[in-house]
Amino acid sequence: MIKEQIINKLPLIKALPVIKLYLLLCGPILLNACADTFIVNLEPSVEQLNDLNDYDRDGVIEAREKCADTVLGATIDNYGCGTQSTYIEPHKIDIKFANNSYSIPPSALPKIQVLAKFLEQEPELRLLIEGHTSIIGSAELNQTLSNKRAKALVSVLVNDFSIATERVSSIGYGFDRLANSADTAVAHAINRRIMAELSETVSVDDMMWTIYTVDQAQ
Repeated sequence: MIKEQIINKLPLIKALPVIKLYLLLCGPILLNACADTFIVNLEPSVEQLNDLNDYDRDGVIEAREKCADTVLGATIDNYGCGTQSTYIEPHKIDIKFANNSYSIPPSALPKIQVLAKFLEQEPELRLLIEGHTSIIGSAELNQTLSNKRAKALVSVLVNDFSIATERVSSIGYGFDRLANSADTAVAHAINRRIMAELSETVSVDDMMWTIYTVDQAQ
């Protein structure tokens, strides 16, 4: 039994010098590898100087933002500034009167309010109000009536909406400028009127195209 154990250990005894030599040669390399595995070199931290937030959600970071109040969904440039288009918007007023009357009907008040507001917003504008009549009656009577109709609107604008007197003038045309030349009750009602027309330049934001643009335009 003892003899068998000695015989079994003979290969190991013969290999010991080789193992020792291997450990002497490779030991430092193995130790180096183990040491390198656990060494981590950290890069120095970098301070973030620019604000990368997008507070107005227009796709431009705050560090480059120059127009913080851009309308959401507007077409913008690299600095978050939108573009605008302009168009001419007319303002017309057409008030009808009862036969042989120059009293402005209460139903015309909303139209007059819109006109007065526009005059307040555009203080450099001057307004000429035209008075007209139907062909019923004499030319002299209708000339006087058309003047009174136009002056009635001037009075409302000046007294009720504080529009300066020098900004509003009137003229009567009698039945010289008929809107409808027919001799019918409908035509007469159309011709009994006062008119005024103004226009303003309106700017609107250009909006980005989306899949909903077509539906919104309808």
